[in-house]
Amino acid sequence: MLTKKKLILLLSPFTIFFCFVFVSAFIKSIVTSLGYYPLMGLKTLTFKYYMTALQDKTFLTTSLRTFCFALLSAGLACLGGLALALVLQRSTGPVGRFGFKLAQLPVMLPHIFVILALLQLLSQTGLVPSLLVHLGWLKGPQHFPLLVNDPLQIGIILTYLWKEIPFVIVSLMLVLRSLDRRYSAVGQNLGASKLQIFWHISLPMIQPALLNAFIINFSFNFGAYEVPYLLGNPRRELLPVYIYDFYVQGDLTQMPLIMSLNILLSLFAVLCAGAVLYLSRRLPGGHLGGLK
Repeated sequence: MLTKKKLILLLSPFTIFFCFVFVSAFIKSIVTSLGYYPLMGLKTLTFKYYMTALQDKTFLTTSLRTFCFALLSAGLACLGGLALALVLQRSTGPVGRFGFKLAQLPVMLPHIFVILALLQLLSQTGLVPSLLVHLGWLKGPQHFPLLVNDPLQIGIILTYLWKEIPFVIVSLMLVLRSLDRRYSAVGQNLGASKLQIFWHISLPMIQPALLNAFIINFSFNFGAYEVPYLLGNPRRELLPVYIYDFYVQGDLTQMPLIMSLNILLSLFAVLCAGAVLYLSRRLPGGHLGGLK
């Protein structure tokens, strides 16, 4: 039988290696962002690179755009996942089980799979516009709505929703299936409507899992690079792509500024996650899943 001590011993080599790599890289990033970069003759610690970043209007505008985009994508994913999870919970028998199994599939697929699918299907040279032109429903591919590399970043949002709605469904279904139905029965006996039962009983119980899913989705959307790079609009780039563009320029004297941008990105994501956790503790169900 696998005891707790044996489990700790088995995981300790990986944990030590991971912590060493992560902590050393993090410390080096902090030191470099403070201006200590001996390779280029920079040996004085200073906060001027952070001040330069925070005074850059382009950086601030891009950060605000990225925040709004991440907030919108994570919010839509949670709303959609919550609605579908409630539908699956009420679907009993083979239909409900099949729906839950189907919802797990996108979670296992990498983002690059969805990116390639969107490029092949929904770009103006993709299969869907070509089929519509062939059927005579469009005069030409250029009349198909721009869903990839568009200014509204619709392609990125579709990619995130494809992955994150199923993630929310799986996270919530594990909680919904463990809820005691007697609470809902008591609410019905007291004359509560379905909406009141959901708002005052079910939602407080699933609120911690829902907010955890939101934090994970928001943090990923805020810091992800590959999806905005491949599907985003170059004129309205998001923060990870903006930082990467600095890095590929090859100017090593700008490395402290690049590291400061990375630290600010990470710090902002952590602060947002902390704010959501702080607020969640003051919502119904924040401490004991609605049973307090």
